[in-house]
Amino acid sequence: MRGLIGHPSPNPEVASELLLLPASALKMAGVFEVEVDGVHHDHGGHEDDKQIDMSQLSPEERWRLEHARMHAKHRGHEAMHAEMVLILIATLVIAQLLLVQWKQRHPKSYNLVTLFQMWVVPLYFTTKLHWWRFLITWLLFSTITAFVTFRATRKPLERTTPRLVYKWFLLLYKMSYATGIVGYSAIMFTLFGVNLIFRIKPEDAMDFGVSLLFYGLYYGVLGRDFAEMCADFMASTIGVNN
Repeated sequence: MRGLIGHPSPNPEVASELLLLPASALKMAGVFEVEVDGVHHDHGGHEDDKQIDMSQLSPEERWRLEHARMHAKHRGHEAMHAEMVLILIATLVIAQLLLVQWKQRHPKSYNLVTLFQMWVVPLYFTTKLHWWRFLITWLLFSTITAFVTFRATRKPLERTTPRLVYKWFLLLYKMSYATGIVGYSAIMFTLFGVNLIFRIKPEDAMDFGVSLLFYGLYYGVLGRDFAEMCADFMASTIGVNN
């Protein structure tokens, strides 16, 4: 036996998975190649691999077949994968050093750019992935915060604007804090199996907790940055220096 899926010296893990497949699946996939007396023979052919009737295989057999194909496709790429990991680590380290230097030398531009990215970038992913719940909360937050920020940047500053800014961001802080606490508690209760008392599936309880924790952290950090920006604008308008 020469190999599986057209590659010599198959991975033992791949071979063991393929041996668990029925003979019909192996024949359909064309995964056996035999070498006899130095002559290479391909049994099953690569033309048949494109015509595999996956409906005849069970889900477990399909998973094993796809897993074996994936191993065979990436066989011999270990060095390339290691280089990619090293490049990724080096890029992250260099990028972190540059961000630290940028924050120390130009804090205002750093805060504005990172705030804008954190505020706008999720809009693309939520629209593309159809996360309507997050999109609705994002639009609500953006509408109210944009109005408050608009009021805080007006000159001359109205007497009621500081109170409006304070009330909105204080409310946002309390809501974010409470949401994060509830989400964290839901995650911990799920880990300890408390959800089973109420007959709630672990995956549902964990999704609920992670979602609330994410909402609390995201809007909490975003609200803090907007509050700092509004405070700086109002301080410069009324002539107060930091």
